Amino acid sequence: MRRILSINIIDVVPFSKGLLFVRKETLANGSVKVSFFSFDITSGKIAPVTKSVYLLNKFGAAYAPIAEHLGDYVSCDTCRLPGGQTFVIYTTGEAGIFDDKGMVLWTGDIINQEAPARDAAADGRFVWCVVPQKNAIIKYSPSGKKVVMRIGGDRTTSFSLPGSIAIYDNLLYVCNRGSNKIRTIRLSDYAVEDYRLFEEPVHKYIRVMDREFVILDSGVYML
Repeated sequence: MRRILSINIIDVVPFSKGLLFVRKETLANGSVKVSFFSFDITSGKIAPVTKSVYLLNKFGAAYAPIAEHLGDYVSCDTCRLPGGQTFVIYTTGEAGIFDDKGMVLWTGDIINQEAPARDAAADGRFVWCVVPQKNAIIKYSPSGKKVVMRIGGDRTTSFSLPGSIAIYDNLLYVCNRGSNKIRTIRLSDYAVEDYRLFEEPVHKYIRVMDREFVILDSGVYML
């Protein structure tokens, strides 16, 4: 496991050659500077990129109207739905769906048992989210505007403060800040298993070009 970055990273987005990062820093005069850069897996180099490169990879071709509508385009998580739609969700549970032209199709709040959902992983026409306060994950139907499945909960030990979720090769990867574990859920039968254990909280799991990345308290690592 190799640490790539240990600076103040506020968002990480995959792209074709590696990862895109957003860094936030407070300047001497008290103002806040946000900068964008990339990590190239092949070269191992970090280089500055434009904001538009970051937005394109996060929101798709219609990034301009989506970013303008959102205002805060850094703090949200996204995934792509069928038909070129983009699903957006914040840590408060506030969510929205945009069409392939960047027009708003729906906005609302995704709340499960009085707790907000966060993060998003597309599973066909459904979206998986985590519910940290309830130690659970949910399967949400954007078309039906309702939760259709829930795994975990207060009385189970499947998850512990799950903070993010990703899907690769028919497996869900759930990062648990409470147990320092990544756990997987097999979508064919919903079996839950341990995948990786760390010595500190794990916040996010990303896979690009068959390489695995995690965001821990101490930085961004390539496994």
